[in-house]
Amino acid sequence: MNTFQMKTSSEAMEYLSSIDPILGKFIQHVGPITRTGIEDPYIATIDCILSQQISSKAYQTIANRFYTRFPEADPNLILDAPFEDIRALGLSTSKANYVIGIASAKLKKDIDFDALYDLDFETIKSILTPLKGVGRWTVEMVSMFSLKKQDVISYDDLAIRKGIASLYHKKEVTKDFFNELSLRYAPYQTMASFYLWE
Repeated sequence: MNTFQMKTSSEAMEYLSSIDPILGKFIQHVGPITRTGIEDPYIATIDCILSQQISSKAYQTIANRFYTRFPEADPNLILDAPFEDIRALGLSTSKANYVIGIASAKLKKDIDFDALYDLDFETIKSILTPLKGVGRWTVEMVSMFSLKKQDVISYDDLAIRKGIASLYHKKEVTKDFFNELSLRYAPYQTMASFYLWE
């Protein structure tokens, strides 16, 4: 699959440092961060399903098996495969069904994944969440790591909340405090997320 590198820009680093000294100090300590994205939002959506609720190591094992069996997450190959073949790659019954549903939506053109690039987050969410297994977190990850949206941050991501708790010395990250930070980080919420994950 085609991937790309996302690097925190000097503009984002300077802006975030200027509006939030606490985050700014951490940015100066860490420096630029690079993360890998997936060019095709269809593949990125399937990849999010593969990674849900498992460790990075388990994900890597399952992903290697999956993309070897289904290069580029080819929807024809997925829909032609016996269900147990998909399960045998390490996917739960639910995840196998989710992957089949996404492949079906791609093949039948129920969703034009390539058209998502030009849409805002709420519209993307309204298009993708009818797919079984695709919730807000998945849409946020696809928006960040495939559609290259710069204004996304995920309250549903546990690691993000842990990063906020650690950086701002909070026992609990309330939705109100999270929303306050999200507004503060705008329009570079995605770049801020990179540092919170770090």
